[in-house]
Amino acid sequence: MRARIPFHLLLGVTAAFAIVIVAGLAWNMIEGAEVVRARLDRIEWMLAGWRWVLIAVVVFGWRYWVSWLGGHLPHEAQRRLVDARWRVAGWLVILEILLGQNLLGHTVELML
Repeated sequence: MRARIPFHLLLGVTAAFAIVIVAGLAWNMIEGAEVVRARLDRIEWMLAGWRWVLIAVVVFGWRYWVSWLGGHLPHEAQRRLVDARWRVAGWLVILEILLGQNLLGHTVELML
């Protein structure tokens, strides 16, 4: 039997992404790209802090998230997800360092 993602969860995540994209586009259209970039540069340190806090929430609340979001899965699948917590944490940290802290961009600049 194949487990499916609950429809309400899929709909909620899709709606959240759509709202963020529409709000970002509207902000860009209202204030202009230069103003938006300047404001984001001023609060870059706060956004980085929020990303690290969200990574910590995912990692330390992993068992809760698996039981809540994966409650429809068989017990063995839930156990495998719980066992994968530190692998997911490692990948989140790697992605944050490479993309969020712009390490990849700085590396490319140094190579050119």
